[in-house]
Amino acid sequence: MSRFLMTNRRAGKFSNSEKLKSRKALLETMDSSFISNVDKIIESKPKRDTARAVVYFEAEDEFINQKKDSIDRDVIIEPEIFHYNSSIRPAELVQLPRSSLSDDVNFGNTINFNLTIQGAGNPLYGCEVILHLRTGGINRSTSRVTNRNGRVRFTFSDSFSISTIVVVPAAGFWPMMFRGLRSGNIVECPPLPSAKSRCGWWHNHLGIQRFKKTRGRGIKVGVADTGVGPHAELVHVIDIGAFVDGLEQQAAGADIDVHGSHVCGTIGARPTSSDHFGGIAAGVRLFSTRVFQPASGANQGDIANAIDALSREHKVDLINLSLGASVGSQIIRDAIIDAAERGTLCVCAAANSNGAVEYPAAFPETLAISALGLEGWGPPGSIAAQRLPIELERFGQNNLYHANFSCFGPEINGTAPGVGIISTVPERLDLEVPYASMGGTSMATPAACAALAAVLAADQQYRALPRSDVRTEHAKLLFQQSCNDIGLHQQYQGYGMPQVP
Repeated sequence: MSRFLMTNRRAGKFSNSEKLKSRKALLETMDSSFISNVDKIIESKPKRDTARAVVYFEAEDEFINQKKDSIDRDVIIEPEIFHYNSSIRPAELVQLPRSSLSDDVNFGNTINFNLTIQGAGNPLYGCEVILHLRTGGINRSTSRVTNRNGRVRFTFSDSFSISTIVVVPAAGFWPMMFRGLRSGNIVECPPLPSAKSRCGWWHNHLGIQRFKKTRGRGIKVGVADTGVGPHAELVHVIDIGAFVDGLEQQAAGADIDVHGSHVCGTIGARPTSSDHFGGIAAGVRLFSTRVFQPASGANQGDIANAIDALSREHKVDLINLSLGASVGSQIIRDAIIDAAERGTLCVCAAANSNGAVEYPAAFPETLAISALGLEGWGPPGSIAAQRLPIELERFGQNNLYHANFSCFGPEINGTAPGVGIISTVPERLDLEVPYASMGGTSMATPAACAALAAVLAADQQYRALPRSDVRTEHAKLLFQQSCNDIGLHQQYQGYGMPQVP
């Protein structure tokens, strides 16, 4: 049996009677013989009769294929689709296939491999160390986390050789890639640079030379991600809880990873020190909700519920979605269109497969954002220094390039810095006010979203418009007008890179 989601349509239904009719169609489907032939798992129960309800159930694929044409057109049924963060995770850094460490790594004679990881001469606690192993045509990878002495130990079959080693510090130091290391080696990760006037290269190329705490004031931005904080420079972010597996959890919005905090920091961090990196639009009213479970993706029902809540309940102007899937969800698209009809525009990551733009960025109702890097940024051996493409056409003006992981295509609307972006990550592992370097279209998207927020804040016509699709379309137009051509083909840059007024 497979897992499916079922919900009522809301897009294009402007009157309460239309919305009630759609919800009634869902209820009638649930009361019909259809639901008696499936195993219902969860049913979300929104407070409003006109709101979206989501039903999770298990059924045989053949049964759904037989019944789908007879289901009311106001009801959407589709297989569960998991969406993943659009950042370059450790396993992807060398672009090798990753699998769970399986028995074939531990057969026969085994060898022990030990490393000590340091930063500024001190052991680095909590680093993720990834070994990429190879034998014949088989690639495997496995990871461990350093102890308080900065040490990590691996055991694997002597039939495998190490191709690369990736070290990702928890914060404060550059993620690095190493080759040719021997067991017992001590490796050093260079420290991250400090900000200049609370700005980095990503600020400068968006037209920002100095941080302003008020930039973007008057605009509301929502983030649906892995959660936010704790972090001293994100305390102003409004945590609206979590939407996970069909349930709304009001006190569960803390970051279960690092991704959501990094995204929120890029948009709106308010640094307490001049050498910390500030948010691009720190004046926005920033809302965060968690849609991911630990070590898992986010399904379309939870993402749709988060979009609904951010747009309907909190009336945000923009929603940052740094996530994607290769298959488009009509449930998410319905939520995006419904939000757009309330004046909310979704800004989405193109994804990192170096191929076609993924969803929801590929939907025409969104802004799809690709990722740029800056030549010379990041020390030799750092992950940030290894994101240059091999194709000459992907190099633009002012030492900018279209990152070698970034997806591209006709759906791209714009581009923004997304390589070696230094931003906030949760305070953990004895770290205080930590910052880390990350890359991906996940990082480019909040940069573009924040730049657009600053543009919207400066446009009196936009702010005077009623909350409707007219307001959303005007936001799209302002984004287009704010972009500078950086010398790349449209499939890589869209209209170009937005500039903050």
